[in-house]
Amino acid sequence: MFKIIYAKSVLKDLKRIAQYNLPMIKEGIEELANFPNITNIRHLKNHPIADYRLRIGNYRVLFDVDWEKKEIHILKIGHRKEVY
Repeated sequence: MFKIIYAKSVLKDLKRIAQYNLPMIKEGIEELANFPNITNIRHLKNHPIADYRLRIGNYRVLFDVDWEKKEIHILKIGHRKEVY
């Protein structure tokens, strides 16, 4: 099981998302604790912010994984048009 850690900027990202999308996004992030045994994850190549992304509908969660400490660092959440 991985521990999920949020960056401070993620709170600002969540405020910009419509309220009715938040439960779906929260569920998807909680599933990350079972990493890497979940779907909708892609390894990003040459991305300046993160190494991985999780697709939740039209939203993307960008994150990094610390394999030694068993931690997932959520770095950015946003609409697919804006996050890349």
